[in-house]
Formats: sequence, structure tokens, C-alpha cells
Amino acid sequence: MPPLCSGGAIDIENLWHAANLAAMSCLYRSDYGAPDPHFNPLADNGRLLQGYAGHRTELTAAQNIGQLEAMKRKFDHGETVQWCDQGYGWVYDWKVDYFFGVVLVVFVIPYVLMRFFPSLRRLLLPRQFSTYD
Repeated sequence: MPPLCSGGAIDIENLWHAANLAAMSCLYRSDYGAPDPHFNPLADNGRLLQGYAGHRTELTAAQNIGQLEAMKRKFDHGETVQWCDQGYGWVYDWKVDYFFGVVLVVFVIPYVLMRFFPSLRRLLLPRQFSTYD
């Protein structure tokens, strides 16, 4: 990787590149939609792969146009393509649903009840009396 500073000045392009190396290490197939059974990157004499002759074999593994474009962006930045399994699928996991349910029951509902129903607050939280008489 080229140095970030040369002659006392910071090279913004190399700084941006260094920051993005750690930002995203792999791609998730589910983020780019479902596989398209009719998608063929080699169709029309490989028009979609023009300018990427060195990465032709990797690009032919794309299952839809979104995956192909994401792979091209990685190659444009000089990065390698690595696919990870999960993507945003974790959002639909039952553990996430239960987490938000617990937050709702333990924090949100009591706050709303105490905030908007002062009479309920007086019943549940009796006044503290001073012992300094």
C-alpha cells in the first residue's frame, strides 16, 4: 500500500483507500437479491464483463446483476471478492424479535404508562415521606 504522507502532505486518495480496506471485508449474496435463473454474465459476447478480462472467471460466478456490479466495484478498488454466508439474514432471526420484545415490555411500555397516566404513577410509586419532622 502506498504511504499516506509524502513530502508533508496527506494523500487523501490513499487515506480513503486505507479506511475502506477494513470497512467491508466480504460480500453477502443475500444483500443483492435472489438468484436469477435467466441471468448469464457471458450473454451477448460477455458485454457485462467488458474491461474485466483478468477477473472473468470470478465474475461468471455472479447469480444476478446486483452481485456482478458489487464484484466489479471490489475489483475497481483493487480488492479481492470474498463471499460470506449470512448477510442481513440475522435481522429475521427469532433472537432479534425476542430482544426487541423484551425492550418493549421492560422499557417502552412502562415509560409510556408512567408518562401519560400520572394517576397510575401515583398508585405504583407511592410518595416518599420525609423523616425529618
